[in-house]
Amino acid sequence: MLDGERPVGLINRRVFMERFGQPFAREIFGAKPCTEFMHANPVVCEADTPVSALLDVLRGEDQRYLSDGFVITRNGRYAGLGTGEALVRRVSELRIEAARYANPLTFLPGNIPITVHLERLVAGALPFAVCYADLNHFKPFNDQYGYFRGDAMIKLLAEVLKRHVDPRFDFLGHVGGDDFVLLFQSHDWRERCHAIIAEFDRAARGLFDADDLARGGIEAEDRLGNPCFFPITTLVIGAVVVTPGMAHGPEAIATASALAKRKAKSRQQAFFEMRLEA
Repeated sequence: MLDGERPVGLINRRVFMERFGQPFAREIFGAKPCTEFMHANPVVCEADTPVSALLDVLRGEDQRYLSDGFVITRNGRYAGLGTGEALVRRVSELRIEAARYANPLTFLPGNIPITVHLERLVAGALPFAVCYADLNHFKPFNDQYGYFRGDAMIKLLAEVLKRHVDPRFDFLGHVGGDDFVLLFQSHDWRERCHAIIAEFDRAARGLFDADDLARGGIEAEDRLGNPCFFPITTLVIGAVVVTPGMAHGPEAIATASALAKRKAKSRQQAFFEMRLEA
């Protein structure tokens, strides 16, 4: 139902027919306005609303929203209706597509979705930051304790990262191994990075044996087979700030973020930030 061009309610055809088909319904409701049958609080969304923003319709206890469908608007004006069936189908398609490119350990988006999202940000008119997260001394940890505990550390990192990104603005992807990429549009992204580093570094200690914690690291062999001491595994993040109008494509930006991460490691800094030249 519309008030001019503004939607004010939704009438479910099945519910209407069931109620109006009851005995004496015509006598009772025949002269009354159709608002008697109206759901006055339907789901209303703008045409450019992401499908992910409508997931609460599927999760909610009130299945009326799913059976009624939802109202689509453009600048607040009625543009059409979406059905619950169509929403379920589209969500299923997106999940199947995401699963094709997801990392099998963390189920986070892999290289292809990361690149697609980065291309979208480059084409946009807003600044963003690309942060490359990697672990210090992960290989010795994995060699010492085995892949099972190594996987546990990678999953721990994924959970910490997910807790500190805002899905409304930010994107988190898993390149592979212990390498993750965060595409930030949150204004407080630097604070988020520092909080990620602090939380992971605390939590990762719980994956080490007591003896290794007491000595502050692992005694193992380096890549050449020489005895060596490796400190407790910690997180490092290299960041690149990208502003609108820069003549850089996704590949150049990804390369720069990897360089920022390498500089952070070489300087033994937990966080290193750099800017791309225009």
